[in-house]
Amino acid sequence: MPFPLSNSSSSAPAYVVAIIGGGCAGTLVASQLLRQAWGPARILVIERGAAIGRGVAYGTDFNEHRLNVPAARMSALPEDPKHFLNWARERVKHLGFPDTVDGNDFLPRWMYGRYLEFVLEESKGLAPPDVVLEIVHGEAVDLAETPAGKTITLADGRILVVSAVVLALGLLPGEYPIRRPLPVYHSPRYLHSPLLPTALSGVEKQDDILIVGAGLTAVDIILQCRLLGHRGVIHALSRRGIKPVAHSASPAEPYPAFLRADALPVTVHAAMTLIRAELASAAARGIDWRPVLDSIRPVSAALWEGFSWAERARFLRHVRPFWEAHRHRIAPATAAIIASVQQEGRLKFHAGRLISLRESAGRVAAVLKVRGEERFEALSVAKVINCTGPRSDYSKYQHPLLVNLLAAGLIGHDPLALGIDALPTGQVLRYGTRTPVAGLFTLGATLKGVLWESTAVPEIRVQARQLAEYLCSESS
Repeated sequence: MPFPLSNSSSSAPAYVVAIIGGGCAGTLVASQLLRQAWGPARILVIERGAAIGRGVAYGTDFNEHRLNVPAARMSALPEDPKHFLNWARERVKHLGFPDTVDGNDFLPRWMYGRYLEFVLEESKGLAPPDVVLEIVHGEAVDLAETPAGKTITLADGRILVVSAVVLALGLLPGEYPIRRPLPVYHSPRYLHSPLLPTALSGVEKQDDILIVGAGLTAVDIILQCRLLGHRGVIHALSRRGIKPVAHSASPAEPYPAFLRADALPVTVHAAMTLIRAELASAAARGIDWRPVLDSIRPVSAALWEGFSWAERARFLRHVRPFWEAHRHRIAPATAAIIASVQQEGRLKFHAGRLISLRESAGRVAAVLKVRGEERFEALSVAKVINCTGPRSDYSKYQHPLLVNLLAAGLIGHDPLALGIDALPTGQVLRYGTRTPVAGLFTLGATLKGVLWESTAVPEIRVQARQLAEYLCSESS
């Protein structure tokens, strides 16, 4: 049942919600507000890029850049689980679309970008006449509190007066692979933001390259190399040498929940003991480990919330790399390509850490310290691509909006700097006092410190719906 954003009288002032960020999270919040609200209301989506809905993840044009979740589980709307699957099936054999779509298919990510655009347009059509969506093309650089609500300043000098603000900021660029200033970082031989169609610019087909990181972003670069006919050696470096893990080639039955929501372990050791025991029990019965781990997803936020900050830090030190590799898996078809490139000798995984990077004579000399050995390895490559994954400390990212929010004390980071300090509902907590900032909310990647699992569509779509419900009820 929808909640009113304000009195239904046409003479009532409009309630204005500004969403800063027009990627996946921002689009889902806007869509839910359009579907739930009755007016008068204005929903502003502030986005510096040209496209709404695609963001970085879904802006790719490569068919081989696939979703990491099957189509049947990728609905943008938790109230309509088959929404994405039905949308995709309605477009089979259209230009560029596949000939068939099954619920277990891992579809191209560009399709999901198109889908999010559709969801927003569909939501506009379902909204009451006096609930209006406006796309504001611009970059938010400041936010201030006023007696009437909030003011947002854009880079071009425009000022927006709004009732509430949602920070849908998405993922930050990654840390530098060696955390000190290096001349090579200013060279075209180094790429800091890898998710660009020009990532391999300046690389000849026979050139060797170094990817720092071996997660999902590194997989995208490896696929891009293959599509562009690259024949050189791709070196993928990570601290532990953990390789991407694939989904099962055949779908498995859901595994029954074994962690009780009313009796969750409160230490990492206890949690891992239970999980390992269940994995061993499942294996003894011939059951694959994947559905066992997937069964934890419904209670993962509660499990994380039950850990103290010291326990959360222990999880980050000892479990995180293995957890993320096994929880955030790649499509079977993608895994087959990775395996093929590796078998051909054109992909080498290294375990260790980067010691030095130096540009010389049109190449980059890289020195690695091999993990577990007193040995160094030298590489000479045409390009270094940073795929270390997004940083999470928003207090160290020098964007004007974040700098100004921090200076005003409107945001702070959680104790482990995993995101913005907030309540699980998304209400942002004021720096120092940790009291809720009226009318300021966030969702998605910024809530990782609070919820841990907070970067994938199955979690963000629920956050978006709940946040929209809260905003509508608060403003009635």
